[in-house]
Amino acid sequence: MLEFLNLLISPKYGDFTLELNNSILAASALFMIVFGTKSIVNIRNNGIVINKYRKNWAYASRLILIASIFICHLKLLTDILASQPFVSLSSLSNIAVSAGLLVSFVLSFYDFQLSDVTSGVLLFFWFWSSFTNFFLLIHCGIRAHYTNTYIYGIENICSTYTALLVLSIANLLTHWLPKKYLLPYFQLERDNKLLHTSKVDNPYNHADIFSKISFSWMSKLMRLGYEKYLDEDDLYELPSEFKSENVSSRIARIFAKYPSRLAFTIFATFKKEIIFSGIFKLIFDILSFTQPQILKNLITFVSNYNKFHDVDPEKFPIIKGCMLTLYMFLVGFIQTCILHQYFFLNFNSGMNCRSGLTSIIYKKALRLGSENNELGSTGDIVNLMSVDVQRLQDLFQWGQIIWSGPTQLFLALFELYQLLGKSMFVGVAIIMVMVPINSSIIKFQKSLQKKQMGYKDSRTKLISEILNAIKSIKLYCWEPFFKAKLDHIRNDQELKNLKTMGIVQACTSFQFNIVPFLVSSATFIVFVIFNKDTPLSTEIVFPALALFNLLQFPLAVIPMVITAFVEASVSVERLTKFLNNEELQVDSVKKLSYPENAVKDDVLVELKNCTFLWQKKPEYKVALSNIDFVGKKGNLHCIVSKIGNGKSAMMKAILGDIIRIEGDAFIKGSVAYCSQNPWIINASIRDNVVFGKKFDADFYDKTIKACSLDRDLDIFSEGDMTVVGEKGLQLSGGMKARVALARAVYSRSDVYLLDDPLSAVDEHVAKHLLKHVLGPHGLLKSKCRILATNKITSLNISDSVTLLENGKIAESGHFDDLIKLGDSSKLGKLINEFGKKNSTEDEVVQKEVEDFIDKKSLNDNSSLSSKNSEELTRFENSLENHSLRRASDATLRSIGFFEGHDGTGNEESKEKREVGKVRWDIYLEYAKACNPKFVLVCVFCIILSMLLSVFGNVWLKYWSEKNTEAGYNPDFKFYSFVYLGFGVGSAFATLVSVVILWVFCTIKGSQKLHDNMITTILKAPMSFFETTHTGRILNRFTNDIYKIDEMLGRTFMQFFNNVIKVTFTIIVISFTTWQFVFLIGPLMIVYSYYQQYYMRSSRELRRLDSTTRSPIYSHFQESLGGLPTIRAYNHATRFIHLNQCKVDNNMCAYYPSVNANRWLACRIESLSSLIIFATGSLCMYRLNSGKLTAGAIGLALSYCLQITQSLNWIVRMTVEVETNIVSVERVKEYSELTEEAPFYIQENRPANDWPSTKGGIEFKDFCMRYREGLPLALKHIDLSIKAGEKIGIVGRTGCGKSSLISSLFRLVEAASGEIVIDGVDISKIGLHDLRSKISIIPQDSQIFKGTVRDNIDPTRQFTNEEIWKALELSHLKEYVINDLGGNLESEISEGGSNLSSGYAQLLNLARALLISTKTSILVLDEATAQVDVETDKIIQETIKTAFEDKIIISIAHRIHTILSFDKIIALDAGEVIEFDTPENLIAKKEGIFYSLCKEAGLAE
Repeated sequence: MLEFLNLLISPKYGDFTLELNNSILAASALFMIVFGTKSIVNIRNNGIVINKYRKNWAYASRLILIASIFICHLKLLTDILASQPFVSLSSLSNIAVSAGLLVSFVLSFYDFQLSDVTSGVLLFFWFWSSFTNFFLLIHCGIRAHYTNTYIYGIENICSTYTALLVLSIANLLTHWLPKKYLLPYFQLERDNKLLHTSKVDNPYNHADIFSKISFSWMSKLMRLGYEKYLDEDDLYELPSEFKSENVSSRIARIFAKYPSRLAFTIFATFKKEIIFSGIFKLIFDILSFTQPQILKNLITFVSNYNKFHDVDPEKFPIIKGCMLTLYMFLVGFIQTCILHQYFFLNFNSGMNCRSGLTSIIYKKALRLGSENNELGSTGDIVNLMSVDVQRLQDLFQWGQIIWSGPTQLFLALFELYQLLGKSMFVGVAIIMVMVPINSSIIKFQKSLQKKQMGYKDSRTKLISEILNAIKSIKLYCWEPFFKAKLDHIRNDQELKNLKTMGIVQACTSFQFNIVPFLVSSATFIVFVIFNKDTPLSTEIVFPALALFNLLQFPLAVIPMVITAFVEASVSVERLTKFLNNEELQVDSVKKLSYPENAVKDDVLVELKNCTFLWQKKPEYKVALSNIDFVGKKGNLHCIVSKIGNGKSAMMKAILGDIIRIEGDAFIKGSVAYCSQNPWIINASIRDNVVFGKKFDADFYDKTIKACSLDRDLDIFSEGDMTVVGEKGLQLSGGMKARVALARAVYSRSDVYLLDDPLSAVDEHVAKHLLKHVLGPHGLLKSKCRILATNKITSLNISDSVTLLENGKIAESGHFDDLIKLGDSSKLGKLINEFGKKNSTEDEVVQKEVEDFIDKKSLNDNSSLSSKNSEELTRFENSLENHSLRRASDATLRSIGFFEGHDGTGNEESKEKREVGKVRWDIYLEYAKACNPKFVLVCVFCIILSMLLSVFGNVWLKYWSEKNTEAGYNPDFKFYSFVYLGFGVGSAFATLVSVVILWVFCTIKGSQKLHDNMITTILKAPMSFFETTHTGRILNRFTNDIYKIDEMLGRTFMQFFNNVIKVTFTIIVISFTTWQFVFLIGPLMIVYSYYQQYYMRSSRELRRLDSTTRSPIYSHFQESLGGLPTIRAYNHATRFIHLNQCKVDNNMCAYYPSVNANRWLACRIESLSSLIIFATGSLCMYRLNSGKLTAGAIGLALSYCLQITQSLNWIVRMTVEVETNIVSVERVKEYSELTEEAPFYIQENRPANDWPSTKGGIEFKDFCMRYREGLPLALKHIDLSIKAGEKIGIVGRTGCGKSSLISSLFRLVEAASGEIVIDGVDISKIGLHDLRSKISIIPQDSQIFKGTVRDNIDPTRQFTNEEIWKALELSHLKEYVINDLGGNLESEISEGGSNLSSGYAQLLNLARALLISTKTSILVLDEATAQVDVETDKIIQETIKTAFEDKIIISIAHRIHTILSFDKIIALDAGEVIEFDTPENLIAKKEGIFYSLCKEAGLAE
């Protein structure tokens, strides 16, 4: 081995031998000949060669310089051949170089004119030529200086190699640096391409090989980030192979073959990147272990130099020390280049893994079946996306350590064996003893991690439920209950488990800090015992110390990587389970193409003897049985039933959303679907209606008018471009229903499935919709319409009516036939009792009322509402003989960062993002939350740990020098135990610091921050939830809280550790070579420059990463809420595309963010290599001019080798701290929201019996607007409601009915005026004092995951008897007994997905009835809109009887339910139009109420 090394490195001078130089020269020449020729052939094979770039001075310089070098080499070759045989290495290598130069000339000729960037082959060739000529010049110079000899016997050889070096460097620079300019045509082509892309072209696509290695392609963005705050427009476009669409299809292809082997799938997808990064890691590890060998040789040289310099100065020339120092620099520099290519590949793979899996999870969620509610709940899938996928991404960064760590251990132990002999086996024994201990710790960590994930899921689910049901929670004053429930999961489960994890991690840190000390101490002691005559000298100690330091990294990181693998394995299990969930039954309903020549009465939908299930497991749950149904073109088919008897099930069956086990089913053509609870996307009203179709302005206007939306659009200042908010919060219930219906109409589909869209609208609007949309003369008259309805009055226009009972068809027939059957038919009896065929007189009345309302409208000049309604009628008549032309799908295109569904942006959708340096008060806030006293103790322990570690190394230097001087090992027990003491003390201080950090600092801090945020969120006004995406709020409770819980404290600790380590390193180096003090200033200036350059850019990139991540979750949650609608319209592809665009937008921020780290690391670590070189050079200077011990040089350079990573980590951790502290900033932002009024105002609390049954309600000149800047929603309301009065509220959808109720509960505060209840101005008392005294059944049925009791009485205020009584009054008792297991602990799924909409509404009714036993006011906001008419009638009678002495305020679309009320309020455009008794209002023939009664068949 030594002989081979002597062939490469001169043993006397330490430079490269002539043989090695010539070998490198030959290798670079062969590289050019092979790959250069290949490049030229490829260029010629591409056909006609067209010059793209202008020829300039650089082009001419390249060719002239190559020719000059060629001439020099020919001259040198001639001289060499004169003195050397033709077959010698020197001759052959120079012949090869001459051939390589000829190839490079041809390649340069083509490359300049054709390639965007200079060929990597050329750049590498000129780099290695320069490198070799430099070392050949050194070789010649050393021989000429020390021995006065010249290689090859050529006297001017130094001049020749100087010329070659200068020309090679000049050639390298002319190939690398000059900018090339395209010819005009090609420049225009490029400019045109850039004009048609919304994102900045990625410079990586045009970067040369050196720019890629040094990450200089990022410099432009870094400079831009230094000069301004980066925003979305500055981000680079992702390379096409990184797009989530491409990555997900690669993963999906392999996963389809191996559905239970996700880990293998991920490896197979990214195997190329993994293998290449593995090769880079192996080279890096080998180079890491060459440094201690160079250090050993340097220390040996210094010892010999000091020993023999005075006797024989020529024996050990100082140049050898200088060359060894240069090698340390070169090895460090090459390590830097290789390491960051390794990281670059890993991060790219990790990023692609995340984007691909996120897309796959989304696709899977769109295909989930109806029985997967538990496996695929919103909270679970958000966690799969935010946590599990992130863990797999993290694994890519460190996964190679799983083999690299043991390799490093092996190399370290091998070199230690070379150094210390058999005594190193005691170190191996200690490491082996630790293996089973590690295994048990890792198993324990895995169990803790699984628990943690479970607790995290539970918390996310609960927060998701709270956010979805926030309105109900506020109305029922349940904030304290849900806060307590969340606190239990958070504090008693999640944080308690996290504390245990922290203590385990502290023990792990202690173990891995003490092991290297134990290994080194034990090894040194055994060495001394068995080698009594061999001193433990500096030549042994410091290389061994460097190796022990190298040993620390794998020992410290391997357990972390194993933990990461453990976490990833848990995540892989969860992801595999999710991805293998049973999907929707594909053939539940056969989808057939629409017949080309279809005519009226052609069958488009058929269910033949079908039985459908809600679920198969654990046991069959039948939804529909023995169904025979036919849907025909041009027919309106009405389906009616009592609640829970199968109307919605029938819709889902036809859609194919539930499981078919018997019979045959098919549907022909495209489908449009309106769900019972309208699904509205967070976009403009137009986006909701157009819904991915091409915009047809003419038909769009007709659709808006037909769906009676034109007047509603006049209310909004932005008209149909108004963004409706999450779940359509800006819209009333009736508007949501009509927007969903308009979406269906605009789609111009073949089959329409309409699940009770009329229940949410008033009689006026219902009549309008029946006439212009659903009826025999409406827009959809040529379509197959299947309408599930409880509106019996709409049956008269139907072609067939089907009655469902207990999931079976009880009766069906034509409306006229059923009327004739009378009471002998269930349907006939129902129609005769609740429905009445309207006369033509109704239409006259309707016209009069519409004219009356139009006069009242303030905006009757609107472009939409002012159009003559005759135009719509003419269009409807024109459809007599043909169908509507089917709408075309809009072209899918890439969307911007915060653009809506149609690609148009809006500022409201853009999440607020802080810019610039994180304010110091954020750090202060976190420090206060983390208990400042313990923070100081923690920092003190870190300093103490580092101090003891340094003292240990200084003691080792002192000990080894004593041994060297003595020639043996005196007092080794004393020295070794002191050294061991320093090591144990340092490890123990680390243990204490980690325990304090976790138990007393970070967990306390995260507990306080989470508590502050949830407290404020629960107290935030409804306007906050109406204007803020749930995904954004959820992102703070998942991603941001995760960072605060598990990352921020750890990051702070690493930052302090590295700062303290670097400080001590500089002190040690300065004590060794005091001249280094003069270098500290310039180095710190350069270091600070890079730090600032990096921090400004990286900080904003991280923030952009965070804000572009929220839309992924928001869109995901939104999609989960509308799965049946997305599938029905066959829009899965479009929504997958939208998801992929949002993922790609996030990757556009993440991609430069991680590469900014590489950009910095390359520069900082190169700076660290310069520090090594400077320290070594200064040591050689002091050695040459004075006296410097080998121990001092060994200590200084040992610390220099450690500084490389530490300097990089300081900057990285500074940004990591800033990045993660942004989570504190984001959490703090939501902890300082404007709050609602206090729950209680102690000095102004109403009496316990307020409001009394004798008190009334007064509105005094009351005005209300939803937010500042919006028009008034209620205008100058003056009303007086007396005690015990029953008040009905009617009016057109969007007229202000729900706004009036919101004002009563102070969900929105008054703009002016006041509301007085029983003599108390409600604005003067606390919100809970008000809301707890009014009982309400809200418009939206909010059902929570949990038991029946949890939903009716979550606060546990009522007895079982009281709850059963409420269930009985709301007609749910029988359902709970028969269908839900018969007890109050029966489980209800998330969002009430195992209940029908009617039963969900009845559960809300039961809740309100229970609470109302303690109140004197009951508010019904369309409480029974989704209940069948018979049940509704019984419930209304129950309410009147049970609350005879109480005020009842009821918003009703079913007029018959309020005819017996004392008074009726008729609203329009936020004003009270009528307020009187029903009798008086019916007498007013021109009034709104009369017309509603007339339409309902309740007035003559």
